[in-house]
Amino acid sequence: MNIFKILAATTCPDGSIAVPTAILDGCATPKDILMLVVEIMTIGIGIVGAIGITIAGIQYITAAGNEEQTRKAKRRIFEIVIGFFAYALIYAALSFLIPDFKPFN
Repeated sequence: MNIFKILAATTCPDGSIAVPTAILDGCATPKDILMLVVEIMTIGIGIVGAIGITIAGIQYITAAGNEEQTRKAKRRIFEIVIGFFAYALIYAALSFLIPDFKPFN
């Protein structure tokens, strides 16, 4: 089995060059792969952000007047919100730069 033959790009019926994958059906163009990566990142960032905010909320609730713990919890929540905002900007930039960019179809 020749590994280079497996990884080689193929030509789809519409004439575009595609990369065969085990995840995407049919001819997967680089745009399709990018959309899959964005979908996975969106789900992952949402899960990690929700867990982070939950942990920070528990840390804030259990601070019991300790200013240091309260400051750490607020800082963690602030950083998570900044992370969400940064990812939203990246997502918006991809939506603007790539025609027909529609993940989650």
